[in-house]
Amino acid sequence: MSLTFAAASLGVSDITRLLLALAMLLGLARLLGEIVRGLGQPMVLGEIAAGIVLGPTLLGAVGPDVYQWLFPGSGEQAAGATQIATDGFITLSATLLLLAVGLEVDLSAVWRQGKAMLSVSAFGIAIPLLAGVTLALSMGEDLGMGERGLQAPEAFTVFVGVALSITALPVIAKILMDLNLAKSDLGMLIISSAMLNDVVGWIGFAVVLALLPALPGEAATGHGVWTTIGLTLGFLALMMTVGRWLMHRVLVYVQAHWSWPGGVIAFVFFVALVSAAFTEWLGVHSIFGAFIAGVALGDSHHLRERTRDTIHQFVTNIFAPVFFASIGLRINFVESFDLQLVALVFVVAATGKVLSCYAGARLAKMSNQESWAVGFGMAAQGAVGIILGQLAFEAKLISESLLVAIVFLALGTSLISGPAMQRVLKRPPRRKFHEILGDRGVLIDPPAPTLEDLLRTMSHHAAEVAGLPPEQVFDAVWRRESMMHTGLPNGLAVPHARLDGLSKSVLVLARCGDGVDFDAPDGQSARLVCLILTPDSDPGAQIEMLSLFAEAFAEADTRRRCLRARNATELRAVLNLAATTHDDNIVPHDDVTLGEKS
Repeated sequence: MSLTFAAASLGVSDITRLLLALAMLLGLARLLGEIVRGLGQPMVLGEIAAGIVLGPTLLGAVGPDVYQWLFPGSGEQAAGATQIATDGFITLSATLLLLAVGLEVDLSAVWRQGKAMLSVSAFGIAIPLLAGVTLALSMGEDLGMGERGLQAPEAFTVFVGVALSITALPVIAKILMDLNLAKSDLGMLIISSAMLNDVVGWIGFAVVLALLPALPGEAATGHGVWTTIGLTLGFLALMMTVGRWLMHRVLVYVQAHWSWPGGVIAFVFFVALVSAAFTEWLGVHSIFGAFIAGVALGDSHHLRERTRDTIHQFVTNIFAPVFFASIGLRINFVESFDLQLVALVFVVAATGKVLSCYAGARLAKMSNQESWAVGFGMAAQGAVGIILGQLAFEAKLISESLLVAIVFLALGTSLISGPAMQRVLKRPPRRKFHEILGDRGVLIDPPAPTLEDLLRTMSHHAAEVAGLPPEQVFDAVWRRESMMHTGLPNGLAVPHARLDGLSKSVLVLARCGDGVDFDAPDGQSARLVCLILTPDSDPGAQIEMLSLFAEAFAEADTRRRCLRARNATELRAVLNLAATTHDDNIVPHDDVTLGEKS
């Protein structure tokens, strides 16, 4: 029935174009996202860049006919059913993305932080909100009101305040994980404050949408402004009390009688979509209903971490890239770029957020150093700020220029938060074994029948990477091995040496299928051998590399998969997966849960 209906609404050409457009959005967004991730930057930067490439900024300029054929309705031409189908998928993407964000909010963890969390969160919301409202009132139209913003200046004013006070929970969690602060008291305080900040921010945005009048030719929601606000707050109160209690009990039944995890995931999506449909009917965007449903569901300990992770992976790797790429389809980032507006929004928002959260932390009797770390951590807006701006633009509340400024604000604060926290706390970033290893650092079954042959081969390979004479490296490694064998249990070995003239640590990993005798305590031959070279001027580097090696190969399954790898790429893929799994057990995803709740 559904296929017949779709065929009647969309012709073969329309369906082909729709599927190709979504494939291009997803494929290019994922590709560019992975590239920027490899450079140590947030993936959302690459995902937005994909939309800029496929949108009017680039493709629309060099190939307007191709752009209009692939994305009809993105420009001046109308596209009927094809445009409706594309916009529907993008709306669904935004809705499910906010479900994933809501699932990350752990209300019990928020309240456990007590007065310090309330102080940081209250200051972090109130002062930037006041700064944004003041900015909107003083500058008005110059700031970038949209068509609805001109008709409802009070809604625009509140939106600017909310936009400048929002915080990106996923970005913050990733920063804390990279700095080894995820489970510290400081890290938990920042995450809890960001959670409460997000909840208040999205409630504020729901109120903004409720204040918007219908445009000429649009159907009104049928509810008055105050009726809509009242129903929205009633929905929020119901979901956080009775709804939360009810879903907690229903999840027990679903876990016991339905297939797992499929049945639980289907229930979560059902609740989220019904809630999203209700808030859309109210005249508030569907994303608010999905977010609140996620918060209510996520607070139940019956929703297992594996289920959360499955939902997170599905949403953030399929729907999120399409949504963020779609931003560039509607906006010409060159024509809409206003340097003065971008600079003004960035300075007011970043300065206000950092200083206000710093003040809140100091009021909670935190040290000066930790208070600055809290301020810079809470300043990151990331994907959350971009979602907020995009939805406001779709609602015609803000102009293209202001949306571009919000996008630059979100990306800029996300880029500087981590380095700023690292600087004030004087903590080195957390490194990973497979990233240090690199593409050139893996040898698969090198022809080395003896221990000396293997170390010579590995030393020469490491010397090429390090730019040192091969014999100098081998002599140092062999001298160290002759003093004491470096074999470890479970078929591992870590020959190592400290060298003059080495600027940074070098790792070379050899997978030896037949095994080499390193005189290990358990008598096993070494089949995974890692040569570690560290600068003589940095004694701590060797300890760090040995620790990273032990962490990377701690699991028997990882060792087995590495031994089965057919080439260097497959072996690095195994290590990458193992590192990701380990990170998920610390603070999952880019995004964030805090472990099993009890």
